[in-house]
Amino acid sequence: MDGSPPIAPRSAAPRHTGVDPLPETARASVALPGARSALRTFPLRAAGPREGWLRVTASGICGTDVGMFQRGVAAATVLGHHVVGRIAAVGPEAAHRWRVGPGDRVLVEEYLPCGRCPDCASGAYRLCPQTDLWGGGRRIGTVPVSEDPALFGGNAEFMFLPGNAVVHRLPPQLPQELAAWVLPYANAVDWVLRAGRLEAGQNVVVLGPGYHGLAVAAAARLGEAGKVVVVGLPRDAERLGMAEALGATAVVAEESGDWGAAVRAALGGGSCDLVVDTTGSDPSVVDVAVDLLGHGGRLVLTTPKQPAAVPADSAAMIRRCLTLTAVRGRPPQAIGRAIASLTEGTSGLEHVPTVEIPLEEVGDMLTRLAAGSGPSSPHIVVRPDLDRPDTQRP
Repeated sequence: MDGSPPIAPRSAAPRHTGVDPLPETARASVALPGARSALRTFPLRAAGPREGWLRVTASGICGTDVGMFQRGVAAATVLGHHVVGRIAAVGPEAAHRWRVGPGDRVLVEEYLPCGRCPDCASGAYRLCPQTDLWGGGRRIGTVPVSEDPALFGGNAEFMFLPGNAVVHRLPPQLPQELAAWVLPYANAVDWVLRAGRLEAGQNVVVLGPGYHGLAVAAAARLGEAGKVVVVGLPRDAERLGMAEALGATAVVAEESGDWGAAVRAALGGGSCDLVVDTTGSDPSVVDVAVDLLGHGGRLVLTTPKQPAAVPADSAAMIRRCLTLTAVRGRPPQAIGRAIASLTEGTSGLEHVPTVEIPLEEVGDMLTRLAAGSGPSSPHIVVRPDLDRPDTQRP
């Protein structure tokens, strides 16, 4: 299943034409200016004809959430944009458009596109100016609580689904603990298979064993890569162990700037075909990556943490016909492939431990992550149904 684009075909009959009742209130973890947070309760209103409500079952924490919290949001905001849940209420037009009904388990993308611009018309709604995070656009997990009905993020018991939300139904066979992996894994699938043009047997180097780095290692495995080398720092030993469990053929733990020779040794003295940088923190990696790439090699850049010029030996790139590609998000086709892989058990991501936390612990976890003292596993999931720290976890 590829999921629905922002404007789904209207040929299928709607599965639901009413609005289900909701609780009167819902709790949410709210990020506040000054890198603070608070647990608050908000009233719920009925969904309009083009709207819906999601009962959140999982909200993954990623580096974007940590960065927003650390920098300090401009106004109180419910964060969380890797969101999975069940449709709790849906208006008739929304049910028709999303092809969902109450009780359906769905994934919600972070984008809130306009549905009218050339990017939306082409299916590249992730590039819509209206939902461009870096251009001040609106996304799930970025809308302040001052805007009705406040709950536009996944770190809440219920999340509001505006009419332009992008919703994908999930198969019942997809394990609950893997559902929150869909978006980061879909990113990786796109970066490796489409942008990186990986062919079976080719060698891949992954820079960074974080949330997306491990997903990229899994995507390389999905693409039947030859050697897969994951690079981290000495403090990343546990995460590098997870990369090996995912199928990495070698891992390298070196301080920044010292990893080129170690990677080449892990490749048996040869070159690689694809380098994917998931760290975004050191522009100098480009020169090292260029040195590692063989003829026709590709370098994929993701997740910039700060604006910076990218140094590169253009003469070497031309001589070896190298390609440098920058990526952002993923198209809906990658989501379909990620869902299928996770459901079929071909991702290997079940080897990455899931750290589950209740709403009460979101603020403390974001503070820990911002300070670099978070858990070893990067897969951290907010479970709103774990409504007390002492609640029994499944």
